[in-house]
Amino acid sequence: MAAKQPHKGLYRNWVSYAGGIITAVGLLLVVFFLLLEFSLKSPSPYIGIFTFVLFPGVILAGIVTALIGMRFEAHRRVRVGATTALPYPAIDLNDPRHRRRAAIGLVVGTLLSVVFAFTGYNGFLLTESVGFCGNTCHVMKPEMTAYLASPHARVRCVDCHVGEGAGYYVHSKLAGARQLFGVIFGTYERPIPTPVESLRPARETCQHCHWPDKFVQAQLYQRPHFRYDEKNTPEQISLIVKTGGGGENGGGIHWHMFLENSVTYVAEDRHLQEIPWVQAKYRDGTTVEYFRTERKVNAEQLKGMKKHVMDCMDCHNRPAHNFLPPDLAVDRALAANHISRSLPFVKLVAVDALSRKYATSAQAHAGMKQDVEAYYTQKYPDLVKYRSKDIEKTIESVINIYDRNVFPEMNVGWDTYPSNIGHRYWAGCFRCHDGKHVSATGKVLKSECNICHSEPKRGPQSGMGELMAQTERDWHPWEIPEKHLAITKHTEIQCSACHLAGRRPKTECKECHN
Repeated sequence: MAAKQPHKGLYRNWVSYAGGIITAVGLLLVVFFLLLEFSLKSPSPYIGIFTFVLFPGVILAGIVTALIGMRFEAHRRVRVGATTALPYPAIDLNDPRHRRRAAIGLVVGTLLSVVFAFTGYNGFLLTESVGFCGNTCHVMKPEMTAYLASPHARVRCVDCHVGEGAGYYVHSKLAGARQLFGVIFGTYERPIPTPVESLRPARETCQHCHWPDKFVQAQLYQRPHFRYDEKNTPEQISLIVKTGGGGENGGGIHWHMFLENSVTYVAEDRHLQEIPWVQAKYRDGTTVEYFRTERKVNAEQLKGMKKHVMDCMDCHNRPAHNFLPPDLAVDRALAANHISRSLPFVKLVAVDALSRKYATSAQAHAGMKQDVEAYYTQKYPDLVKYRSKDIEKTIESVINIYDRNVFPEMNVGWDTYPSNIGHRYWAGCFRCHDGKHVSATGKVLKSECNICHSEPKRGPQSGMGELMAQTERDWHPWEIPEKHLAITKHTEIQCSACHLAGRRPKTECKECHN
């Protein structure tokens, strides 16, 4: 029998050497990208992915490769009779060589532990960051653009979409992994569907900051408005919103959110806009069911439909990702003097240009520029000569509004995401309070204005927070059909039928009747 050879390290094989090289390369890349990130003026989510996610994975792959090589080397030595120990011989700390190897192993192990702890922690922070959620993937461009212009722009995405606790964190990351495959293979939906079905209940997220039980007052709402006339006549719409709250003895709009009450409903569509059945449960335990009189569902159909318990998100469904409709966006641009109010019919021209449908953003930019220039060239040729800068500024503002709200590559247009706050541009409150949801005893979910707010007042623009002087004008800029024609059927027309998605409202009979 051949004499046993003295033991040499099991790492002495080409597989382990390759693993060592991979590990070293991963470590160097982590260090290099850390230095690169520190040198940047603003952090990049893409560099963070490499530094804290991909390159640590390279290091781990190198370690695993080295261990596999050592395992194969141990088996090889047993087969050739070089050793009888598997996988490692006994360690003798009295042997200087063993002490040296143990010291080297301790140093390397400590270094790798520090690296993995550092990159793991920062990787966790990266996946919790707004940049990672919104900028890493181009699919999120519409939502990120709206978020940065919203009142919640300083609230992290995870505070609403994940919340506290390990359970929802793991759930969100598993969902993110599925979404990643969708992005890689191009199978994700365009546009991103809403509402988010896995969203945490609002009581566990929204109400950490907002507390309906402690909010009791009404609110003054003042909105600058400009007419679709030659002078772009500035006006102001003022009303008192009965927000309410106050817990057990409170009222107002936030009645829907009191813990003592609950509202349950079913919807026929994914966006929760068509609601055929509503159930209100009161603090005394009594319940009232309301069925829509049109397209009514029967008890058998109702059993198979998903029931939703109403919370904040059913009305505030776009709290951090709100897309402004053209009418409102242009009003704000005029109020802020981003568009010159003295250009004749500029609101009409801007809203009409925005309302057209374009296949790409580039086509939209060119088309809107052509529309604005063509209108003033044809209608006001003398004005173009000395107001060219104002016209160019108008075009720039219109393009900015479009890019802030419309994303053709994701099929996001003015009609894509309805907002349920109010009822001007979308059904909103009138999804239930339309006068057509009736209980078995004849009780109706009414749609009168004064249920949720005071009668609107329309008049000249006043200072911020100043009450508007009394005016004899009707609250509506022109006589609504029910008053003008005294046709009872017109009382059932919802605001959104004329103002749908913020386009220029219908004002002529022929626009609805052929």
